[in-house]
Amino acid sequence: MDKKSLLYCFGVPLILFFYACWQNIRINEVDVYQVTQYGFVGHSVFADMSRQILAKGGMLFSLLGLIASSSAVILCVLSVRKARISAEKLIAAFTLCRKLLPFIMVGVMASIGFALVCVLLYEVCWIYTLGRASAFNIKLVIFVLLIIGSLVFMVLKSLFLLKRCFALFEPQDMQVHGAAVSETDAPELWRWVRELAQRGQAIVPDNIVVGLFEGFYVTASPVQIENGARLTGNTLYFPLSYAAFMNKDEVAAVIGHELGHFSGNDTVYTLHFAGLYAGMENSLDYFYRDVASSGWLERLALNPTIHLGLWFYRQFHETVNGWNRVRELAADAAGARTSSPQALAASLLRFSALNERFNAPMELFFNRKLETHDLVHSLFASLREGGRFDVAASLEQELAHPTDSHPPTRVRIEQLNVPLDETLLARASRPAEEADYQWMRSLFRDASAISAALTAGMASNVEAHHDAYQAELENLAAHSTESVVVSLRKKNFWLFLVLAVLCVAGAGLVLALSIQWNATANASMEKIIFGLVAGGLIFGLASWTMYTRVRQPLFTLTAQGIESYQLSAPLLLAEIENIDIRSVNEWVFIDLYWREGYQPPTCTVGRLFRSFTFEPKKRKVVISLPGGVLKGVQREKMSIEELYVALHEYIQAAWARRELNQS
Repeated sequence: MDKKSLLYCFGVPLILFFYACWQNIRINEVDVYQVTQYGFVGHSVFADMSRQILAKGGMLFSLLGLIASSSAVILCVLSVRKARISAEKLIAAFTLCRKLLPFIMVGVMASIGFALVCVLLYEVCWIYTLGRASAFNIKLVIFVLLIIGSLVFMVLKSLFLLKRCFALFEPQDMQVHGAAVSETDAPELWRWVRELAQRGQAIVPDNIVVGLFEGFYVTASPVQIENGARLTGNTLYFPLSYAAFMNKDEVAAVIGHELGHFSGNDTVYTLHFAGLYAGMENSLDYFYRDVASSGWLERLALNPTIHLGLWFYRQFHETVNGWNRVRELAADAAGARTSSPQALAASLLRFSALNERFNAPMELFFNRKLETHDLVHSLFASLREGGRFDVAASLEQELAHPTDSHPPTRVRIEQLNVPLDETLLARASRPAEEADYQWMRSLFRDASAISAALTAGMASNVEAHHDAYQAELENLAAHSTESVVVSLRKKNFWLFLVLAVLCVAGAGLVLALSIQWNATANASMEKIIFGLVAGGLIFGLASWTMYTRVRQPLFTLTAQGIESYQLSAPLLLAEIENIDIRSVNEWVFIDLYWREGYQPPTCTVGRLFRSFTFEPKKRKVVISLPGGVLKGVQREKMSIEELYVALHEYIQAAWARRELNQS
């Protein structure tokens, strides 16, 4: 467990426990007891009894929080250790944690929350025993009571999180762009998949979804078809684009691999574990975002729970990834049995090469520069002209998969005992063949209609996304069009000028005193006078430097760029890709990073007088701002935060205008 998690999970309840112990000791202090006088709110027995109860309550709840955190850590460590034995043990351990961890998480939240309420209420009672009820005491009590009210609300709210904690590990629906095909739509595909399932002794999927983009995969999670039905049960995803470039044996090996996840012991893992685990990270992220929007006291009570959940996920994640790789290699063996090891090895190499070759035509399609009613046919026509595929770069890649982590392709081929020779490479890199394309089409009653419907649906999404994107660009471009004049404040100029005058006056005073006292000039006196004169010159030069900077605006922020007397040309905002801000004492530095290939302007003033520093190797210009800035001709005060926001908005607007001009 990292230091931050340790601090939240154990440091917070420990601090609350010791603070509650200190509160319990304070009850016996003599100065707490006061004699009741007229006009005073003195000590009351009720307040004293309340403080005793609250102090002991703070100790009790903080101890409960420590016990709950410790039990969660022990449960997680033992479960992970058990999960490393086998996949079956992993499922059993995760199931146990799924049942117990939500109760522990709510227990930690409630315990620390109530401990905070106890220690704060104690201080309210302590203020009551201090004496005269002054206006300050009343305001302080009201403020603390408001904090306690928000904490009580948070604690009560946390008690209702139990149901959500159970939902924390519920499977999430997979959002898929595709179409579910029945046996009427694809009789040959269904017949063939049943044959492959029987050959590999696997479960026949309940649904087959055809799509365009993602690779082959199976899932037991519910599938929500975009603008379509919600499918439950086991689903096989069949991508038309990839299948069009692979022969029957290669596709059989890939489907055999995927159906291998629905055979033997892997069936339980896939059906009952993978879906639950896949939704865990999203749920934890949701909780983390919910905590981030809370106040700091609420985060103090909620952060230990969040860090427990995140630590639990990280501990299981490494073990789950290890078993995922074992499962993938076992599924590879199933795919090899269903077809052949050579066919599966060739499909692995060819699949990665197809990913690279798909990039260019798909980019044209998503940018609305590829007009087609059948994207699969267009892809085939485009790639057929490209000749052989480059499969050499595919060996170290990991194939993309929606739910699993695959080992590198080279490792998978080595496990298949298939030599990486010229025969395999030649087979995997062969050009697109008409026979493969026509075989894929024969699996469906009307492949053209299915591909056209999928293409039309995706084109409609692309068009809608483009319209929304254009509207957003137009909205950004309409803002930040007026010029903003930015000037430096004279604060440092007057400071340096006063220091220069004081140094010169000090040197004159020392010289006058030495003459008045008829003191003979010695080495130490000369050093003092010389040092003061030198300091006066340095501060005088600094004041002159600041004067040259503040006598005219530092720069003008326009719709196109940053214009300054210190720059040879405007710094174009559309060429800025990132902005950062940092401060050192009273100096603020704004870093603007320009895009690769852009030639920025040069600085036209000397080093002592410049506020712009260019660092070409980092593609960065640094704007140094000493002592704050002013805006407009009237030189109104402008905070650094306002300047940063203005720069960010002007950069976004300039980028939006450039994108609109290029579209």
